[in-house]
Amino acid sequence: MNEAALVLEQIRTPMAGSPHVLDVDLRIAAGEFVALVGPSRSGKSLMIELAAGLVRPEAGRVVLLGHEWDDTQETEQTPIRLRVGTVLQQPGLLSNMTLFQNVLLPLRYHHGAMPERSREQAVMAQLERLGVAPMRDRFPDELTHGEVRRAAIARALILDPEVLLLDDPVAGLDAEMVLALKACVEERRAHHPLTVVAALRAFSSLIEGADRLVVLQDGRMVADGARDTVACAVPEMLRKYVE
Repeated sequence: MNEAALVLEQIRTPMAGSPHVLDVDLRIAAGEFVALVGPSRSGKSLMIELAAGLVRPEAGRVVLLGHEWDDTQETEQTPIRLRVGTVLQQPGLLSNMTLFQNVLLPLRYHHGAMPERSREQAVMAQLERLGVAPMRDRFPDELTHGEVRRAAIARALILDPEVLLLDDPVAGLDAEMVLALKACVEERRAHHPLTVVAALRAFSSLIEGADRLVVLQDGRMVADGARDTVACAVPEMLRKYVE
């Protein structure tokens, strides 16, 4: 079995806005694409936040790329964060920067020795893959929700992460753009080792590229496995999330 890229071990922690408690135990191998699916407030977004080290569980531990998130100093966590691309429901683009500048920013901070022209070419290649190159000089408030989300995904990928954490990545995207995102992820996985964990509110073609589906309801995992297996195992009310 491949080395684990992400371990959520015996996690038990409250879920905001819900009477339920997240109670999960999950191991994701390096190179896997795992889709977290299920109804709203089932715990999907919280699992992404835990994986990214943005919140701490009341019980259990989270290990990402061999590093256990704890109360260590942020400076000690930075090397791990540079190996992870994260896109939350609120993408967090800087409002005073253009789309191009937002995606370029991580390269300027962390690849200062890289020639400027090479950095700009890398950004444009990423924007073209995700279909937002024509919007390169627009500011976030001039973009649609789907364009902002694609720009955030481009920024998350620009440092060639080992792990990609996505919370509702297809929100605001039409079917064509979802296929473009799916192709982008598949291309990256074909050429670079990449672990993908995506929380999805509804079924989309992106799920077709997943190795595993983890179905959540009320903070608990009700199914975990290949799509065909999961579709047969979940209750009727949850099948719309997997097929």
